[in-house]
Amino acid sequence: MNLQHLFRACICLFLSLILAACNLIVPAQIEKTPLKITYNPWPGFLPLVIAKEKGFFTKQGVNVEIFYVEDTQLQMADLGAGKYDGATLALGSIVIISSKNHDLRIIFASDESAGADAVVASPSIGKIQDLKGKALGTGIGGFGELFAVKMLETANLTSEDVTLVNMDGEQVPARLKKGDIQAGQTWEPYVSQAAKSGARVLFSSDRTPGLIPDVVAFQSSVLRDRPDDIKAFVRAWFQAAEYWKTHPAEGNAIIAKLLNVKADTISLEGIKLFSLSDNVKAFTPGNDTTSLYYTARLYADFFVRSGGVTRPPDIDKLLDPSFLKS
Repeated sequence: MNLQHLFRACICLFLSLILAACNLIVPAQIEKTPLKITYNPWPGFLPLVIAKEKGFFTKQGVNVEIFYVEDTQLQMADLGAGKYDGATLALGSIVIISSKNHDLRIIFASDESAGADAVVASPSIGKIQDLKGKALGTGIGGFGELFAVKMLETANLTSEDVTLVNMDGEQVPARLKKGDIQAGQTWEPYVSQAAKSGARVLFSSDRTPGLIPDVVAFQSSVLRDRPDDIKAFVRAWFQAAEYWKTHPAEGNAIIAKLLNVKADTISLEGIKLFSLSDNVKAFTPGNDTTSLYYTARLYADFFVRSGGVTRPPDIDKLLDPSFLKS
């Protein structure tokens, strides 16, 4: 009888050890699964690089894998197809994707363009009125088209007065140099690239405050299944943004090394990096472009009118400020 009790006790101990080992192994496996985030070279998105390279994500307890994609159209397509857990993109771009993929959620704004988005033109174009009858490159059906329309309105022109040529912002410097277009809507670092080739800035986002905010969005399933990782991601992001503000030279060097560019080509000029408090204000409903709710609806309405989307996304569902409390 004693041997039987001893045997049962050993079996129970063995099973307890196995269960304990399983409990230890499973969380470790989950923690090792990285959040996959895609980004492009827009400077407002580069706190992501600093957070990765400085180990801020690791210190906050989240594993993050970042994917550099220069073509924003490809970035949008892959995010919409679920290839990535999250992405850094312009608000207007996320509105477009969300009109087809209702599972995306914007959790914070990374920045606001305050001069770093622009329409650059060949030297022959002296003023906006000179664009009448000329070719203007922009991402048709995207946030760039709305920006171009706002520019034309300042000169009492409409999109009917120019020939819109569909292209991504990264293509503008080369297409402008070849003479395919006389002006093009783009953003940094491509504005500076075009300027080095002789183009001039015709209009910039410092004249449209709040119109071009940039955001970080995730698949809703990721937010649901990995809330602690998302909270850690948010903390690390704002830690990196603050580090860059207070250590600009070091931040520029970190980014330049990873992107394999010169440090003096990295700049936050024309960009307002958003802090946590900036986001609290931006995620407050309002009646102007200081509110993401207002600006997102502005884009949605424009895209419906222009035929870019057939059904606008639910903006109240698209914007999810709950992780700002982390």
